[in-house]
Amino acid sequence: MFKKNYFIILSIFLVVTVLLVLTYYKGQGIKLQPSFQTSSMQDLHLTLRENDTVKWELSAREAVFPIGTKEVLLKTLGIKINQAPEILLASGSGVYTIDKGNVDLTGSVELNIKDTKFTTDSLKWDSRAELITTRDPVRFSGNNFLIEGNGLAASIKQQKIRILKNVKATFHLT
Repeated sequence: MFKKNYFIILSIFLVVTVLLVLTYYKGQGIKLQPSFQTSSMQDLHLTLRENDTVKWELSAREAVFPIGTKEVLLKTLGIKINQAPEILLASGSGVYTIDKGNVDLTGSVELNIKDTKFTTDSLKWDSRAELITTRDPVRFSGNNFLIEGNGLAASIKQQKIRILKNVKATFHLT
């Protein structure tokens, strides 16, 4: 008997509470604001020119532009640095910082120059200083050699590439 009365009183209390809430608010005072507003674009192609010369190009399958930030989130991207020899960077994802002109690439990054290929997990392209850097393990391979190590610093202006630490090289003599 006590359980039955308790259940009835609890049910009446819940119904009255719900009715009071519904009649008091009527949805007028509630405003929903999304916490992450974005715009997006498919097949983005961005070109940086100086004096009618294309310095570098950025292509991405998908670009997301979060409102209120100066970054573009990129998926399946490639960067072509127009120089002799031409440098190609490719990655699964990355972030382009608009005001600095930097691109941070992540997720299996490849850097190709002529017949050689660098692979690493992340990489930063600083377009103003024309530097490519990483602290991650690096693998540099060509037709007859394999060089591995940690970290990479490449100056595009000086055309110098340096593996920073723990360098191991294997050369295949033919």
